[in-house]
Amino acid sequence: MKVLFNLLKNHEKAARPLFYLGIFHLILAILFLAILPFEHRRLLGINLWIKPLKFALSIGIYSFSWVLIFPYLRGEKIKKYFARFTVFAMGFEMLCIASQAARGELSHFNQSGTYNIIVYALMGIVITAQTIFSLWISIQLYKDTPPNMSILMLWALRFGIFISIFFALQGGFIGQRMAHTVGGGDGGPGILFFNWSTKHGDLRIAHFLGLHALQIIPAFAWIFKGKREIYVITFGLLYFLFVSFVFYHALMGRSLY
Repeated sequence: MKVLFNLLKNHEKAARPLFYLGIFHLILAILFLAILPFEHRRLLGINLWIKPLKFALSIGIYSFSWVLIFPYLRGEKIKKYFARFTVFAMGFEMLCIASQAARGELSHFNQSGTYNIIVYALMGIVITAQTIFSLWISIQLYKDTPPNMSILMLWALRFGIFISIFFALQGGFIGQRMAHTVGGGDGGPGILFFNWSTKHGDLRIAHFLGLHALQIIPAFAWIFKGKREIYVITFGLLYFLFVSFVFYHALMGRSLY
């Protein structure tokens, strides 16, 4: 934890907007958590501030991940543009999700009225653009090895970024379906906090696991540092196959629970 704290604290200048974005969303998560006991409205069977809380935590973790990746990337100008656009994209998504929760409305798949349709469409456009930008800026990690990075961590980031972007784009498939549950309607019985369906297939599980490959696979490499890269490559392949299986399992309408 001390190493992670020092890396975040001593971030490079280009990553500063992402660092503050992460801090801001962790503070937001605490705020949403504090609101929960005083909110009695529910959407899809759960407290309507649960979703903003989950997204605030996820965006905070995502932001800090890029703060740690930035020192290994070249091109100060492109990094600056990526950081600024990511702040805009994530801030916009958080604003939409939180404001819709405050209105007692769904932020995703909401087609009830012109305003809700526009909000959902804009969220999709902005987050897709940010995902494509993240792929573009990270391509250099697939071309060569940064001089200050171990081969073990390089492969971890290659797999982590690829899987994360792949399953981020899977969100577009979920959006096209206008529902995340397969075999039943959205809502109903779900596991604590995440509310993933315990009765039907839920596409959000693979989406979540895939997105956080950006943290899980590099964490594996850090824990097993000193080992050969084949360990990370094998873990990365197995992780991708596992999340793909979870996605297929949900498409069949089957719950994991």
